[in-house]
Amino acid sequence: MGREFGLLLSTPIKREALAQQIAEAAWTPADRPVEVALRPMAEVKLLAKPGREYTAESFGGLLKLSVPRTAGYRISSNQRLWIDVIGPDGVVKSSKFTMQPACDKLRKSVAFRLEPDTDYWIQLSGNPTAEAMLLITLDH
Repeated sequence: MGREFGLLLSTPIKREALAQQIAEAAWTPADRPVEVALRPMAEVKLLAKPGREYTAESFGGLLKLSVPRTAGYRISSNQRLWIDVIGPDGVVKSSKFTMQPACDKLRKSVAFRLEPDTDYWIQLSGNPTAEAMLLITLDH
């Protein structure tokens, strides 16, 4: 994860998580830290049931994602939020998961095998605060 920690030194991009799918939403970039303003879960129209229950007081949202080539991609966060990726056929099964509770920079990483020319949605849920940092990288 040395490369990822190096990428965290670059200027973050700011995004607001969406409450629902919007076709013209901005893409979430890879290889850049993304500061995400999350929404109260009561406002979010989830695309699929998350793998973990969340409380009404928690935060989440949706981010649009597209990747340049077929590969494994890692979505990392500084928070304990639940991360799902939703594709045209539904929930994309994760291929790997790591958690480092003592690390405040990259606490959680989840890997997914993704295809190019496909609209994906990152579905975030269950975060205790209204902000999170994400980093999307190739999973080497």
